Amino acid sequence: MKKAVIFDMDGVIAETEHVHIGAEKQTMLKYGIEISEDELHQYTGTTAKLMFTSLIKKYKLNTTFDRLFKEKEEILFKLLEEDVQPTKGVIDLLRKLKKMKIKLAVASSSHKRMIEYVLKKLEIIDLFDSIVGAEDIDRSKPDPEIFLISAKRLNVKPEECTVVEDSKLGVEAAKKAGMKCLGYVNPSSGKQDLSKADFVADDFCKLDIQKLLS
Repeated sequence: MKKAVIFDMDGVIAETEHVHIGAEKQTMLKYGIEISEDELHQYTGTTAKLMFTSLIKKYKLNTTFDRLFKEKEEILFKLLEEDVQPTKGVIDLLRKLKKMKIKLAVASSSHKRMIEYVLKKLEIIDLFDSIVGAEDIDRSKPDPEIFLISAKRLNVKPEECTVVEDSKLGVEAAKKAGMKCLGYVNPSSGKQDLSKADFVADDFCKLDIQKLLS
């Protein structure tokens, strides 16, 4: 049986993917770029630094990553004040796993300030033994670094972990880390190829916990 479950946050624990997309669209619009949701979904699972650095280069924007990130963050937190919801069934799942003495972690490409803000709003921050965010890593998903750091902080081996991810890049990172992976289908995350996951689910309420941990 697995000893730990590592959760991505946006689109897995919280219904925040659409909030990120909205903030990114508003930020890019300041520079005259009407960017599509489909294009932004290509960066689902990556860090803001990787995404904005790429977009600055592609659209030849006269700005810096730091400025874009600050502008997005200001918009993002205003939107989050109005709209933070957990994914259906995830809080019950987390509590069941906690009762079973399974170690729990968040491994998200978002920055820690945002991760902690959302977890506190949902009143579940105390359920987690570890939180790894963008500041903790040098390489973005699909590199496995974020999950390997999570396992180390939980004091478990990679093969003792199951990862729950909603993005193609996140699933690839989990498998590269040598971990079992559940691909969570969330329509808010866009069309994501989760075929490399060990199994796929679209409803945490119906999830077989033994399958998750086997």
